[in-house]
Amino acid sequence: MSDVISEKDAVAKKASLHPLPLAPPPKKWHFANFASTAAAVNYVNTPPVQVAGEVSANARNDGTVGMFYFL
Repeated sequence: MSDVISEKDAVAKKASLHPLPLAPPPKKWHFANFASTAAAVNYVNTPPVQVAGEVSANARNDGTVGMFYFL
């Protein structure tokens, strides 16, 4: 299982895992756990931004968010 990503670390985490390439590679599905909905939103809205149909998230009772994203 992946690590929980905090609001503060969401932008830096996405940039380190998915740097912007010169030529776009084929996209694939990824999964990440987030400490809060704000962390998940920060992650999704960081370039390269996901569009409709490229994100599926589930907010849990404990406040965390599990998210599949297409990138």
